[in-house]
Amino acid sequence: MREGLPASKAGVSHLGKHPVQLIQEQGPSASAVEKRQMLAKTYGIAMPARMDIERQILGAQKRLPGLPSSNFGQEILSNDVDRFGFESYLDNVNDRTDAPRRDAHSLMESKLGLNAMPGYGPGSRR
Repeated sequence: MREGLPASKAGVSHLGKHPVQLIQEQGPSASAVEKRQMLAKTYGIAMPARMDIERQILGAQKRLPGLPSSNFGQEILSNDVDRFGFESYLDNVNDRTDAPRRDAHSLMESKLGLNAMPGYGPGSRR
């Protein structure tokens, strides 16, 4: 300490990242791979394959345009149902009052491309 803080930092060999920071950077992908391997060893290769098929089926189901989609089935599969993080209540897009709102009919027409066709859409005469 007589030589100051830089001298004491030089003596420390583990100046890398904090262990929690390393875990957060690896993210859930590393634990998901380990979980799949554990399930394959315990229940056989069919169990992770079945879970992948269920995840694909639940990921393909969407609501109509303009309606909020909760993806509740995927939350159940990933055990995120009980997790309540910052994204659950901070800056929720569906709670904004200044966001432009469109009705379901115009959103569906734009999704199907009916607004781009001549003779369709608001203001067209037939």
